[in-house]
Amino acid sequence: MTIESLIEELEQIIDEGKSVPFTSNQIVDVERLRTTIEDMRLNMPDELMQARKIASERKEILTAAQSTAEGIITAAKKKADELVSEHEITKGAEAEAENIMAEARKKANGIVEQARGTAAELTEQAQKWSNDMRKSAGEYVERVVSMADEGLTNSVNEIRRVRQSLKAAAQHKKAPEESK
Repeated sequence: MTIESLIEELEQIIDEGKSVPFTSNQIVDVERLRTTIEDMRLNMPDELMQARKIASERKEILTAAQSTAEGIITAAKKKADELVSEHEITKGAEAEAENIMAEARKKANGIVEQARGTAAELTEQAQKWSNDMRKSAGEYVERVVSMADEGLTNSVNEIRRVRQSLKAAAQHKKAPEESK
């Protein structure tokens, strides 16, 4: 028996049913109806069973695909979050490096300015020391020259005096000899 013939038999059972007066209901041979339905179950084509199996497998495949897709999406979101986090860390590190470089430049400029100030002070002190040394050397030379001048002047005056004394002694000695 084929499914089509069993369906036709169901239709025949319904057509043979007796109408219940004053209702739309019918009385049918229930036992014959059950037997026909059982025959239908037994004679179901393999294609229908395969279709049910395929539908069941399809549902399982769709569920597994949905689960896999959700896993992939979750992994992608996690990876994206990691990349964003790494990018933020990189940007933070770059900003920190820039801050460190700016601070280093600031400190270097401060050290250079301090060194310039120290160099200016040392130069000023060296010039003052040089001026003091020149002044002291000049005063020393002036004292030495003054003392030498005084010494020479005293020596020249002493020589003049001795010469005068010698001249006077020589004239004094001549004068008594001439009177003789």
